[in-house]
Amino acid sequence: MLPRALALPLLLALAATASAQGYSPDEAVKRMKLPDGFSARCVAHEPMVRQPVSISFDTRGRMWVLQYLQYPNYAGLKALKQDQYLRTVWDKTPEPPPRGPKGADKITILFDPDEHGVFRKSKDFLTGLNIASGFCLVRGGVYVAQPPYLLFYADKDEDDAPDGDPEVLLSGFGMDDTHSLANSLQIGPDGWLYGAAGSTSTSKIKNLTHPADPVVEFQQGVWRFHPKTKKFELFSEGGGNPYGLDFDKNGQAIVGTNYGGFACLHQLQGAYYVKGFSKHGPLHNPHTYGYFEHVPYKNFKGGHVTCGGIVYQGDAYPKEFRDQYIAANLLSNAIYWHKLEPVKSSFVASHGGELIEANDPWFRPVDLLQGPDGCVYVVDFYDRRAAHLDPVDNWDKTNGRIYRIEYKGGPDYPRDLDLRKKTPAELLELLKHPNVWYRREARQLLAAMLDKPTAKTLWKWVSEGNTQLCLEAIWTLYTAGGDTERITYEAVGHSDPVIRTWGIRLKADHPEMLRDVGRLLAHAALSQERSSIVLAQLACSAKRVRPHEAGMTAIQLLSNPVVRDDPALQLLCWWALESAITRGSDTWFERFELRSEIDPALDLITERIARRLSAGDVKGWDGQLLEVMQMRSQRDPAPVLRGIVKGLEGGAMKAFPAKVMNTLRSIHKRQPQPSAELALEILARLNDETAIETFLVRVANAELPDAERLGAMNLMKQLRPTMAEAVFLREFENSTSDALRVGLLNVLEAYPDPKIGQTVLAAYPGSSAAVKKRSVQLLLSRPAWAVALFKALDAGTFPKTDVSVDQARVAVSLADKDLTALVEKHFGKVAPATAGEKQARISWLNAQIPREKAADAVRGKALFAKHCAACHVFHGEGGKVGPDLTTADRKNRGYMLAQIVDPSGYIRPEFVVQTVLTTDERKLSGVAKEVGETIELSNFVDNKVVTTVIPKKDVADVRPSAVSLMPEKLLDTLTDPEVADLFAYLASDALKNPGGDTPTLTDPEVADLFAYLASDALKNPGVDTPGSPGSGQAPGVNPGVAEQKKLKVALVSGSFEYKSDESLAGLKKLLEASYPIECVLISAKAEKDAALAGIEELAKCDAAIFFTRRLQIEGESLYAVKSFVKSGKPLLGLRTASHGFQKWLEMDKDVFGGDYKGHFGQGVSDVSVVEAQKDHPVLKGVAAFKTSGSLYKNPNVAADVTVLLRGSFGKESEPVAWVREKDGRRVVYTSLGHPGDFKDENFTRFVVNALAWATKTELKAAK
Repeated sequence: MLPRALALPLLLALAATASAQGYSPDEAVKRMKLPDGFSARCVAHEPMVRQPVSISFDTRGRMWVLQYLQYPNYAGLKALKQDQYLRTVWDKTPEPPPRGPKGADKITILFDPDEHGVFRKSKDFLTGLNIASGFCLVRGGVYVAQPPYLLFYADKDEDDAPDGDPEVLLSGFGMDDTHSLANSLQIGPDGWLYGAAGSTSTSKIKNLTHPADPVVEFQQGVWRFHPKTKKFELFSEGGGNPYGLDFDKNGQAIVGTNYGGFACLHQLQGAYYVKGFSKHGPLHNPHTYGYFEHVPYKNFKGGHVTCGGIVYQGDAYPKEFRDQYIAANLLSNAIYWHKLEPVKSSFVASHGGELIEANDPWFRPVDLLQGPDGCVYVVDFYDRRAAHLDPVDNWDKTNGRIYRIEYKGGPDYPRDLDLRKKTPAELLELLKHPNVWYRREARQLLAAMLDKPTAKTLWKWVSEGNTQLCLEAIWTLYTAGGDTERITYEAVGHSDPVIRTWGIRLKADHPEMLRDVGRLLAHAALSQERSSIVLAQLACSAKRVRPHEAGMTAIQLLSNPVVRDDPALQLLCWWALESAITRGSDTWFERFELRSEIDPALDLITERIARRLSAGDVKGWDGQLLEVMQMRSQRDPAPVLRGIVKGLEGGAMKAFPAKVMNTLRSIHKRQPQPSAELALEILARLNDETAIETFLVRVANAELPDAERLGAMNLMKQLRPTMAEAVFLREFENSTSDALRVGLLNVLEAYPDPKIGQTVLAAYPGSSAAVKKRSVQLLLSRPAWAVALFKALDAGTFPKTDVSVDQARVAVSLADKDLTALVEKHFGKVAPATAGEKQARISWLNAQIPREKAADAVRGKALFAKHCAACHVFHGEGGKVGPDLTTADRKNRGYMLAQIVDPSGYIRPEFVVQTVLTTDERKLSGVAKEVGETIELSNFVDNKVVTTVIPKKDVADVRPSAVSLMPEKLLDTLTDPEVADLFAYLASDALKNPGGDTPTLTDPEVADLFAYLASDALKNPGVDTPGSPGSGQAPGVNPGVAEQKKLKVALVSGSFEYKSDESLAGLKKLLEASYPIECVLISAKAEKDAALAGIEELAKCDAAIFFTRRLQIEGESLYAVKSFVKSGKPLLGLRTASHGFQKWLEMDKDVFGGDYKGHFGQGVSDVSVVEAQKDHPVLKGVAAFKTSGSLYKNPNVAADVTVLLRGSFGKESEPVAWVREKDGRRVVYTSLGHPGDFKDENFTRFVVNALAWATKTELKAAK
């Protein structure tokens, strides 16, 4: 099973051919880079193996290989429909073998290895498998995962052929997504069969041996099946899209992931883990109130898919590798090793190093295994394609390799191996072997034939052996079905915490011993255990015992000082206590009441208890809740109240018992804050009219701070009392605060009244930009309001420029015929491009980009900053709305093109836009997250995350949107060379900055600018150019510069969106190299900074060029800027200088004479010279050109400015450059200044001319 490359889809232009592609096995090995002393050897390859996904070694040292040749589609099944993740609804559930359709998958045995482990012969054990995603060898047969079934093929005579039809053990494993199925089967230390389950397939497990057992539903996690009792369990829920499961030396489960930035998860019994909630839904227990994340990681390297990992437990490699995690990085075509360090009850991890860097884009490692020789074996699917998403089956099924990673050429492979022939005494010795493969195989063999002498030795090890021997003895005895009571008795009292952990776990795994187990756990909890791993297992096992003992154990553990200092242990204890509450136990309460009176550390658990009871779905909840409230009434009741508030979020419960209501009213009247306020909020959520009126009075109270009024509004929005609408409408009409008006629009959106739309439209002309933006969002949330909006637009009373194409698409999505007609009248068809058009675009660019030989990553970085950085992090810079591109398969051009040209073709789970239909027919969209009883929708507006909270009770339907937040046709705004530049940057490592903190132009770019300065076209009155005819001087730094008096020019930089530092640094180099000019670069570090370092130099300069954006400087720094302006010295403003200082926005109008009102959408604009001003000195040599910067709106520039250049974007036309002479001072402003503009000779000529004109200086070039 091939793990998904989650970030983006890969579209492969070349279909599979009849012969293998990529490098030959020998060539592939030669290209690999390994650490000193290490080497790789191909031990199996095509045609012997093709499309391998999993391997195992039997007791004879033979390699068994699962060949996933049927992937990606089931044989004999028809896909009825697929979603954007290729989750498929099939036309039927296939019958199990042999009755079901036969596929191409097979399990093959490789044998006859040479001394290096190169296998020379093969034979098939099993063919005709149909999407078989995992297997496990055991004595007497093979377990096979072929979703929806878990099968067992018996081979008792070990003749390498199944004895007959398989036994069908389980059904219901998810089939939805064939890259995300049950996988990584292996026998655990305790003798259970363990496996992982992928994220995009929903499993609903039915136990065919125990048909009375409830169906177990889950999407991702670790599961287990007991070979003897035939019981099934979900061991832990959540994780990434796990492929790869192993157990460390202490028997802890370590699982792979497809989350970038992490390498693995440590999965504990009964625990809950992070998952892609927006895509896969919530955890199946709605009262977890938290979950575990991945193992924390430092210095992560590579793509986001870490799969097939093992914990190395051998001696064939240097000591630093022992007990470390070695795993494949699918997208980086590499094998990395990761340091695992035990911390408290879990681990932390960090990058250890590279074991294989393949230097081959076809190298697709999916699974690893430690072999009998102690070497790591790598399963290579070998395919140019990495991602599952393309529905076309164009995988190259002719390829497949398996490599052995050797150290110093060895060791030799054990060719005559056959553990079946070993005596029990010899197998006991193998339990001491440094290579874990021998220990695991010996354990299974001994368990199957345990005799008294062997058992006696094992019991001796239990009491006298070291930790490893004791564990091996316990695991072997337990797997063999030995005396569980004795085993666990010995283990629980052991001095080693690892042994105690297993004693607790094994005892709690036996339901027939639950009474005894409960007493044991409670006693162990009372013993003040100090080991984090033992305490963790106590909490995990408590979930498995009777409710009374579970609650008592959890409460007792919470008083342990180790637990109080470890949030992870506290969460495990809560899950145990929650299981007791859910199962109807209240006998734990007496112990809790006692502990809570003396232990303030229980505040968090108190909050969680109150929250759980507030759900009102467990027996005796009301009495228990009242007791908890009364228990805390003598001291701070806030934890209880916070829990009740969270429990009620998402909607008001009809009623609480009268005693609870009276207690709440008493707290509100008599307790200090925050308890009084929390009690009032609870009363409001319980429909107490007095409480609701109190909050509505706050909304209308203009004397209160905005924050307090907004808080009251948001609560009323959730409760939606009928009397609130009139209050909200009145305040919207009367309020002058933008924050309040936006907040009121948020709450008014919840009411379906047509009058709201009319009121908002009427107020629109006099509203601020922020209020207008939110008003349009409101009007587009309901069909009736949207119709009113577009009717106003049609009548000319609403500006068309205030509705974008994307918003027009939102209107069409409301599926109202009249509305759609109005939209199409003004915007035309707003549907996305057809698949054929997108594919043609991808194919063209994929062919064209390599032809652009001059592609430059530095120029590409500027393009990325303009078009991508607002939403994507790359090399640590950018926004976090979309995926981090650093860990994507970004060097695969086809893969990246597919996502950019067709961004909705595949969307990573955490960035999926969900469409929420409310019960009152609103239609809202955003990236969704479940928080308690609410759904939060997040959108990206004006470079900020805007969140809308919707109670679950108001949600009629939630559907994933097929449309990405990322706009289509992004590359259409760029020329082919610019696209090549962008892709050069995307494929690059982090660019080094040759100029330190201040970015500079590259030498070739400087040479280009000098060439321009040397051209005849630049000559104009007042500006001599070095290198021009007659000057006798070539471009470059000229000694003559020092002979002329220098003009001192300040370059004030702070427009991060447009990379002003880079552009102005290049301008500085140009001016100082060619003219008698000294530049002082004054650079802001961050928009939010109140001070601007170096601004004191501004007063010493003769002129200034401002290129800043919304800097929040104040005090002396802002005073320095205003003083310079007041001095009357000349200045130039570039691009965002019109809104360069957030606390002096008047500079645009008062100084530059502008009227900045935002900008039009992204796209290429045409810049042309105003005919009447074509002879103006600033325009000498300036011709029409194009700009990639969005066109700024300046509808009413000052009457005393002279417009020199205009820009046009479609039918829109705006002034983009002008000069102003006022009070003896000359000012030049241009809204141009996109990084690409600085590469255009027309723009750079304009800037040089403008500086000469503004300073009234003949900028004579150096002689």
